[in-house]
Amino acid sequence: MIHPDTEIRRVDDVVGIGVFATKRIPRGTLTWALDPLDQILAAPRLEGLGSQWEGWLDHHTYHDPSGNRVLCWDAARSMNHSCRPTCGGSDLGFEVALVDIEEGEQLTNDYGTLHLDAREGFACRCGAPGCRGLVEPDGSAWERWLPELRGALELLTEVPQPLAPIVAPAILRAGRRSVGLPATAKRRRLHAV
Repeated sequence: MIHPDTEIRRVDDVVGIGVFATKRIPRGTLTWALDPLDQILAAPRLEGLGSQWEGWLDHHTYHDPSGNRVLCWDAARSMNHSCRPTCGGSDLGFEVALVDIEEGEQLTNDYGTLHLDAREGFACRCGAPGCRGLVEPDGSAWERWLPELRGALELLTEVPQPLAPIVAPAILRAGRRSVGLPATAKRRRLHAV
């Protein structure tokens, strides 16, 4: 589920649509969480779909660490790539704002962290400072964003969390551990808005 203070807007004729903040979203805020309405498409189901769905799936799903395709049911499937993303952490079962996302700013992630396969690379036109020019399968993408992700996860208990009710505490603890943080925050629990 995507953060409630977002909407889909047209970006331009090249990119198409994207997800934009309708209010300020502070760094450390959960911006997306895997929920029961999202579809996990395993290899046997994908094979049964046929090749006519390949392009659509490439555009509207992402790969999880197990190689499944994840199809988000809501606006989350319209998040665009940026070489300088505002959000990160999909392998954790949730994403968090890596920076303060201002009203009107686009929510983005680095597609290089989404387990692309060899045929899914593409020329990047994100225009971000330091744009790589090419997005391709890259095992180092996670490492690039790990410091920002750690810092954002440290703030989970400091900012309002509208998505807190749908993210199990065990998932948050596992997410913290996976980036080298203690499983529990020393301050206080997440607070829903």
